[in-house]
Amino acid sequence: MSVEIRDPEAVLDLWQKGFWGKGSLSRSEPTWLNRELRRLGDTEVGATSEEITRQRRDQRKEMKKERARKEKEELQKVKLAEVQGESTSEPTSSRKTVVADVKVVVDLEEEIKGLEGASLPLEPPDGLPTPPLSTTDGIEVQGSNLISAEAEITPALLPQPSSDEEAVGLAEVPKAVNFDLALTAKEVQPPKKVTIDNQEHLQLTFSEAFFLAYSLGVLSVTTGSSHEILSIRDLLRTFLRFCSFPPLPESSVSLSNLNPDSSFLVTYVAYHHFRSLGWVVKSGVKFSVDFLLYKRGPVFSHAEFAVLVIPSYTRWQNRDDPNHGWDWLHSVTRVNSQVKKTVVLVYVDVPTPAEVKGWDKQADGFREVLSKYRVREVALRRWIPGKNRDI
Repeated sequence: MSVEIRDPEAVLDLWQKGFWGKGSLSRSEPTWLNRELRRLGDTEVGATSEEITRQRRDQRKEMKKERARKEKEELQKVKLAEVQGESTSEPTSSRKTVVADVKVVVDLEEEIKGLEGASLPLEPPDGLPTPPLSTTDGIEVQGSNLISAEAEITPALLPQPSSDEEAVGLAEVPKAVNFDLALTAKEVQPPKKVTIDNQEHLQLTFSEAFFLAYSLGVLSVTTGSSHEILSIRDLLRTFLRFCSFPPLPESSVSLSNLNPDSSFLVTYVAYHHFRSLGWVVKSGVKFSVDFLLYKRGPVFSHAEFAVLVIPSYTRWQNRDDPNHGWDWLHSVTRVNSQVKKTVVLVYVDVPTPAEVKGWDKQADGFREVLSKYRVREVALRRWIPGKNRDI
């Protein structure tokens, strides 16, 4: 269940001014329309975030391959130096000297081979026809598309050698230029404009929608059946009903007998806490947690903290806290340690029903309800004996 935003301008504002929600057809940022336009050949659309991420991954992969190739070459040179050192009876001062000498020899051999190859006559590449011989004196040969034109070079225009230079080292200036009349200029394709309907909308979680509507007052929510704007209390009643699966019966949800143990209230208290402190809070279902905390946003850096929300009933009588085994805790910490995230256990102290009774009769009663909750944070770190010996 989610709150849908279908206005393109509102979607852009919510994402660019706080990274609210996610695209229904995208991983995070709503980029489905741009991706489809680029797929259909629209040249006016820039690269999307998914394409930039893919390019960076390909570059890192090529960099790792190049690094492995160079390491392999260095290892082969060291082995070659060791073999040559053993075959000769001359003593060597150190292995480093042998490797340096071999490297110089190899470089000289490559340079000599390059000079020898430069003196050989040039041959056309495989698969290309040999061009016909051109005539002299600017006369075109019958059956040939090549024209040879000679141009006289004024000696005054040639670069004059300085007193320290030798005239022998100057390169010869070519006097003939060949033109192929069969070649034509490549046609430039005009920019292509594609128009399609945007089938993507922005999805807001219940916590995000309630924070925008109640705390910031910038969001108005309507139901699908009617276009009437829901009040804050009607919106709260709707979220309390649909926060569980299957949804609760409408008759069982009463604001006068508010259940402070509701999963929506406990989750929203934690969300409200971190959003008020300036964190960008996103869903953490991918990493088996409730929330992910970003300093600036998902487009700038990865999330540093993974939040697990745990209700605490210290003020309740005959009510124990939920028990979680060590296997559950280790599985969560192991998953998040692989992606270099710190797990934070957020204990939300839930007030008793008697403490929140009568809140609906007050002007801003929900604010009093939120003030009854307490939030405690505990950061965890997975200890690895092989890597954390100094801790």
